[in-house]
Amino acid sequence: MSKLKRINLKISGMHCAGCAGGIEKGLLKLAGVEKVQVNFATATSAVEFLSNQTDEEHILNEIAELGYQAAIGESSDIDSGVEHIEARNRFLLSMALTIPIVVISMKDILSLTLPFDKPATGLVLFFLTLPVMLFPGRGIFVDAFRQLKYLRANMNSLIALGSLSAFLYSFWITFESLIYSGRVTGFFYYETAAMIITLILLGRYLENRAKAKARDAIGALLRLRPDKATAVINGEEIEIKTAEVKPKMILFVRPGEKIPADGRIIEGEPSIDESMITGESVPVEKHIDNEVIGGSVNGNSSFKFIVTGTGENTFLGNIIRLISEAQNRKAPVQKLADKIASVFVPIVILVSLMTFGVWFLIDPQNSMVLTAPVAVLITACPCALGLATPTAILTGTGWAARRGIFIRGGDILENVIKVDHVIFDKTGTLTEGNFEVVAVETAGDEDEKSEARMIQLAASAESGSTHPLAGAIVRKAAELEIDLLAENDLTEFPGFGLQARVDENFVLVGNRATMEKEKIDIEMLSDKAVEEMEKGHTIVYVAVDNQAIGFLALSDKIRDEAPQVLNEISQTGRKVIILTGDNYLTAKGVAKTLTVGRFEAGVKPDQKATIVETYRRAGNKVMMVGDGINDAPALASADIGVALGGGTDVAIESADIILVRDDLESLLETFNISRMTYRIIKQNLFWAFSYNVIAIPIAAGL
Repeated sequence: MSKLKRINLKISGMHCAGCAGGIEKGLLKLAGVEKVQVNFATATSAVEFLSNQTDEEHILNEIAELGYQAAIGESSDIDSGVEHIEARNRFLLSMALTIPIVVISMKDILSLTLPFDKPATGLVLFFLTLPVMLFPGRGIFVDAFRQLKYLRANMNSLIALGSLSAFLYSFWITFESLIYSGRVTGFFYYETAAMIITLILLGRYLENRAKAKARDAIGALLRLRPDKATAVINGEEIEIKTAEVKPKMILFVRPGEKIPADGRIIEGEPSIDESMITGESVPVEKHIDNEVIGGSVNGNSSFKFIVTGTGENTFLGNIIRLISEAQNRKAPVQKLADKIASVFVPIVILVSLMTFGVWFLIDPQNSMVLTAPVAVLITACPCALGLATPTAILTGTGWAARRGIFIRGGDILENVIKVDHVIFDKTGTLTEGNFEVVAVETAGDEDEKSEARMIQLAASAESGSTHPLAGAIVRKAAELEIDLLAENDLTEFPGFGLQARVDENFVLVGNRATMEKEKIDIEMLSDKAVEEMEKGHTIVYVAVDNQAIGFLALSDKIRDEAPQVLNEISQTGRKVIILTGDNYLTAKGVAKTLTVGRFEAGVKPDQKATIVETYRRAGNKVMMVGDGINDAPALASADIGVALGGGTDVAIESADIILVRDDLESLLETFNISRMTYRIIKQNLFWAFSYNVIAIPIAAGL
């Protein structure tokens, strides 16, 4: 069976969105290539292919055949500063060569007297303009002729046509004046040819600077990694390169130093600044066995830790990978803009030829016969269309990353604003996920002995379970210094409760449904239980030898920010729904506290994805927010899955958006970033389209 492989490529030589589209079309024609995404803004590509039909070498050769250079590598490896500096140097050289050409061409306007006549002026301008074409402008012409070889056209084709037309026409006038003894029959347009090159190179310089700035989210994360680390080897502190750090090594971190890798503290209690990674401005107090994140900064206390992850297998490495992948994924509106940009150049060339034909028919002697077609070629701007969306998405995802919000792609960022239903898992998402026993009710005599006995039996039975409620009951017993008894024959009923034999007693601990199933009478406890449930508390009944002896009321504290976050989401017109495994009364109590009108009670873990799908099939755009393993299917089923950073790895891998700060207020920031980014995209596209629609007819002389 063939295996689908994915490679990330760095591509050089692209000059417009049309180039990116050409590479995509060319690679998709290659046998075995399943999916191609080329990002003009990041100069990268992600290619998925069947390894039994093609390989990396064939893909690289195909890109070379198309006229571009490619190398295998993550987009995080890109040094955007080099490209930026080269673009600046080309522009400065071109400008230095162009200034004397413009001054000489404007001698009459500037009232300058030159020591040579007009034919000689043409010759001087020719030799001044030629270096502009051959050196700073060389890349433009080389690429244009390469495109012609493959019967394609891009932005460089327009520039080359425009500047060469002006240059060759001027050269003909100069040559003619030399042949006919100084008689000049037309105007020189050398300054037009030189200015075209210079202004385009200025645009490329500004474009590269904008792209470098937008890509800086990855650069900022890469700069978090220190170059060196202090390893503890045989009791001695030895300085090594960070690249040499291996898992299970023990590292020593001094006050103020960056932490070189992920790990677990084995000595010391530092205060660590994780703001560059999580967006949380307050330093985090750490203790022995706490985890530390590579790239964060140590406070004023040294410590030692054992390495658990290095390089790409770290929290920071995963985040860099997520951002790289996000920047390669195209938003739907970007795909539309790229399609338009891919046919833009041929249309502009056609318009230029039509302009030449019309002016030639109207007045063959008019200078507009040359200047109008050239103006059409150099005025048209497909780059604006190609960059309108990706630069905005790069900036949006980068800004979000600095706030501890990691978005997997531009398509996700765009889809966030379309969400009309936001579904929250209750436990661990709207609550802190730490249950505590807040009330104890016994059947019959209400004395401390009967309460203690019930807690002892319940905690002993629950001691073998890993459920959060079980942990809370066991902690309550420890808090009251109640000794646990041995439990045997433990049987758990997921979503219902458990049973076990404790001290020769058959102990059943669970919810109302469990008791009813076992036909255990709990009527005498009902009124008190309802009172607790209306407060949003979870009720756990305890029965011994098929007779109810009481219940424990447990509370999971609602996050401080949850009411405000849910209220603000509701005010945007979006519907908020809570999913919980609690019974109806408990769920109603929680919903009332959070002022949420819609909730689904008694939801089993495997039912969450079904509920999400039900809302989607009704035509809604659904966002699911969760944190646990049992939330992963629902996160994957939703249009947008959001995982809190404190959640499980499974939930995070299933999510489209990760809130590293484990704070629901980050969700509001996500909506705001999405809205602002999409507004900027629409503004960019509006001005890009408007410029071309207005400027091209004016350039044509209308």
